[in-house]
Amino acid sequence: MAKEPRRHNRVDTEVPVELEDGTSALTRNISPAGIYFVGDGRPHKGQLIRFTLEFANPADPSGKMLLACQGQVVRIDESGGRYGVAVDITESRIERRAVKRVKEPHFE
Repeated sequence: MAKEPRRHNRVDTEVPVELEDGTSALTRNISPAGIYFVGDGRPHKGQLIRFTLEFANPADPSGKMLLACQGQVVRIDESGGRYGVAVDITESRIERRAVKRVKEPHFE
């Protein structure tokens, strides 16, 4: 069976991820519609999760740009006690914050 082509190109990058349950992960790749990250936590396939990506803010070196996301887990890979998690992003928004980590993104 042939695989369907991806809707968006992926960018291989390592960006810190903080999940709403307080666990941390690191991205392997990201696209406008999805993300793949590796961490210790193991969500379930089909689960709706919230997470935050943290980027340096080029407009304000003393702050951070946070991409607060919500998405659905579409695949879990296990290797050496760590989990690779593929997520379809269903909602996202950019937030600017002073340098500090956020436990949970806020969606209204």
